[in-house]
Amino acid sequence: MQEKFARSYAEAEHLLEEVPRFTKKNPLEETRGFYEFIQNCENGRFQEARFGVIIHVAGTNGKGSVCAFLESICRVSGYRTAMFTSPHLVTTRERFCIDGSMISEEAFLEAFNWLSAQLGQYRKTKPDYSPTYFERLFFMGIYVFARADVEITILETGLGGRLDTTNVVKNPSVSVITEIGLDHMAYLGDTLEKIAGEKAGIFKAGVPVVFSDRKSAVSELLCKKAQELGCICYRVSENDYKINEIQKKFIDFSVVSRYYDYGRLIAHTTAVYQAENAAVAIRTAEVLRQQHKLDKITVASVREGIRGMRWACRMDELRPGVFVDGAHNEDGIEAFVQSLQLQQELSEEHLHTGRCVVIFSVVSDKQYDPMIRMLCGLTMVTDFVVTQIPGGRGADLSALRGLFEKYMNQRTQKIHTYEKIEDALAFSLSVREDTGRIYIVGSLYLAGLVESMMEDYDDRF
Repeated sequence: MQEKFARSYAEAEHLLEEVPRFTKKNPLEETRGFYEFIQNCENGRFQEARFGVIIHVAGTNGKGSVCAFLESICRVSGYRTAMFTSPHLVTTRERFCIDGSMISEEAFLEAFNWLSAQLGQYRKTKPDYSPTYFERLFFMGIYVFARADVEITILETGLGGRLDTTNVVKNPSVSVITEIGLDHMAYLGDTLEKIAGEKAGIFKAGVPVVFSDRKSAVSELLCKKAQELGCICYRVSENDYKINEIQKKFIDFSVVSRYYDYGRLIAHTTAVYQAENAAVAIRTAEVLRQQHKLDKITVASVREGIRGMRWACRMDELRPGVFVDGAHNEDGIEAFVQSLQLQQELSEEHLHTGRCVVIFSVVSDKQYDPMIRMLCGLTMVTDFVVTQIPGGRGADLSALRGLFEKYMNQRTQKIHTYEKIEDALAFSLSVREDTGRIYIVGSLYLAGLVESMMEDYDDRF
């Protein structure tokens, strides 16, 4: 593949979107070879030491939120931060954040053209190497972060761990594993243990590990892998946090720590699963303070960092009464369902006095039967609106409708289907009452599209 240079941000994005047509996943050793090449170019300007403390995060659900909580805590503590996450919702620039803000179009374009130049040099000795879309973004991140002289870098893996592009990093300071669930089974394995084994592939000898202790078989495997590498393990279980109260705009919760008393913590979300993600981030911050002498991380900065974190499309209220949640697999939907149920139990207000509408769409390779069954168990839902993800990846509409009809209570719940997402959104906005609510779930791609569409519907509120 001949490398091209872009003249604008839009052209750079377009060229990146063309990459999947010409490339396939590379063996990690080939990716590592190019990583080592760029680390040593320009007199070692891109060595790992330029990224400061590196936090490497893998998992099935919650890893983006954990990254965001950690970034907020570290930034509030006074450190210069970098964060690499995926996927993006609206613009590719969201994947690269410096000090809590996504990079500019100019910085993105500069990184894109720098990478094109480096690939041109590298192919003089390795003519067949062509990085994938995700690899290119990661290498662009290396350029952006090294130039920013950051003190803490947070790296989120893609769908895996052991063979993930980000696993070329040699010297992380802490490895974090969030909740493990059955997702991407065609690539990672068909059991929780196999998937956990792939995620644990990010562990490095002697590097401390923080993980979500939810499933005993997973926890046992993670501890065994860590022990083999001489890694100290820090578990975070449901006993390590407690939800005290849910209000309209936030949750009030507590975290158990053997070292510090954080008191009551506030997170600006109504997603109860974020309490666990915050607890994982807090435990990681404690490890950084104790083992890497990041003394600016204090009780006060942790509290402020948790309060200040914003992470799009995680029970995110786009407009009054319109929520989007990125739940896109069985465990994610289970957490979404539990969140709504717990809100109803703990909130002093009646959350659903009007119609409650769920807009749902999903990609075809997901296990969507159990997802739909759980959604239909939400007794407060009056209407399900099923729509189609464009581009050929979406599950068949008639198949989705059939499953909703199978599981829902047809006396109290209705089903509607719309091929176009904008039509599904318009219908839902038209039928909800002033006190009703709309929830959009099933796909991060759906969440991103709806978020970008909402600007067109301001006159409906």
